[in-house]
Amino acid sequence: MTLTKKTAAFPPTVTDNLHGLGRRIVVARKIQRLRQDDLAVMAGISRSTLTEIEKGSPFVSIGNYMAVLWSLGIMSEILATSLSDEEQRLVASELPQRVRNG
Repeated sequence: MTLTKKTAAFPPTVTDNLHGLGRRIVVARKIQRLRQDDLAVMAGISRSTLTEIEKGSPFVSIGNYMAVLWSLGIMSEILATSLSDEEQRLVASELPQRVRNG
């Protein structure tokens, strides 16, 4: 069975975070006094795609989300995360080049 937009189910955490990201994009756009048409042109996407992003659609490519964040100048702010202590230890140690099933 192939998942389609109508039947695909995403975990609530995913949809909640996408809706939150969409709201943050709307707020950033309005703070900068940009119309949807203007931001869409800046990001190189259609206005309808921007509308879907602002709704938090999980069916828009991550590249389009990134283009909008970059156009608003908030990409690094939104993506700013630091590695956990465990992740830092793993990075500090030599990680394997590949992870194989075993």
